[in-house]
Amino acid sequence: MVPPTKSNPTIQEINAESELLRKEIEELRKEAFRRLEDLDEKLGVSSIGPYKSLTSTEPSISSTATTKSEEGLLPAPPPIVFTKSAEASKKPKKGISNLLDETKWKVSLSIGREPGTWMPKDWGVSGQRLNLSFTAEFTPSQLYEKDEFFRGGYTNAKIMHVVGNEVTLGPSISEGQRLYKVKNGGWQVSQGDGPLGTDLLRFFIELDEEVTHTGSDLYIPKGRVYCSCGYFPLMSGRQSREAVPSMKESFTKELKEVDEQIQKLREKKAEMKPFNMDRLKVGSEIGRLLREAERIQGKIAFAAVREPDKNLLRFSEDADVGLTREGGVCCRVAKGPMMEYHILGRFGVKSVESDKRRGNEQLTSSNE
Repeated sequence: MVPPTKSNPTIQEINAESELLRKEIEELRKEAFRRLEDLDEKLGVSSIGPYKSLTSTEPSISSTATTKSEEGLLPAPPPIVFTKSAEASKKPKKGISNLLDETKWKVSLSIGREPGTWMPKDWGVSGQRLNLSFTAEFTPSQLYEKDEFFRGGYTNAKIMHVVGNEVTLGPSISEGQRLYKVKNGGWQVSQGDGPLGTDLLRFFIELDEEVTHTGSDLYIPKGRVYCSCGYFPLMSGRQSREAVPSMKESFTKELKEVDEQIQKLREKKAEMKPFNMDRLKVGSEIGRLLREAERIQGKIAFAAVREPDKNLLRFSEDADVGLTREGGVCCRVAKGPMMEYHILGRFGVKSVESDKRRGNEQLTSSNE
């Protein structure tokens, strides 16, 4: 038996199928437009314009004519143009151990006999001192050379560049100023290794030869000279340092309030008759407040180490870190299989203004 032949579709059927396809295309286009809008919001891109239906009667502003074959197709998506967000334009925040990156400091060494040094007995007995100075640049570049002076040998240690690769030895009574060649050294922030868990800055330079004055009983041995001082990060910078009260200020205020309470209670007790129960209660409260005052004084002593007075610190150019104005200097001496660190003296630091900031200030003054 021969199956019946399928009749050709009528014009009405073709139109109905075409209308169905047009509606499906319209729905797909709406979905694509919605996804582009979501992408716009997430990436912060330029606007893609209002949605227009395929059946819109508005004239096209396209520079190219639309052919019959292009009718009903999804339009090409608009180009995505990334805009610079406010967050992206902000300067990235530095971590605690990176606050010295790309900063310059004037370092002044005062070498001479100090209490507790293990240097030879005749070293520096004259009381003279050797005064050296150099400019140090704390670079962010990793130091791969191990040194036991650093915690972990070289973990988180970076290269310290000595500007000009030379140190200046100040004049003495018999000799003038002299220059000595040095190699670049290293630096590291050692967190929690200072008094009461404070942070330390450790760094070294390397002398190419012994440093001394003719006829002096003082000298700095050839090799590495090691320095360390307190390191106090102020993460919020200059404005926060001046606006937010310190721990010591808060504890001092608390102690003052307790002292005022003690004084009032003592005056009240003086007015009471002896062998009075209320008087005994006041005396007991005074004793409790005295113990509280002693506890607060301990907190103040702790805060004085954790947050030293501003006049004891030297701040970086951005005021986001402070170094103690004095630190210790030592050298390493081999004693058989053991290594000892012998005290050589003290050192001080001062931040050096960057070339960039100096140039900006000069430009501002010239414009005025």
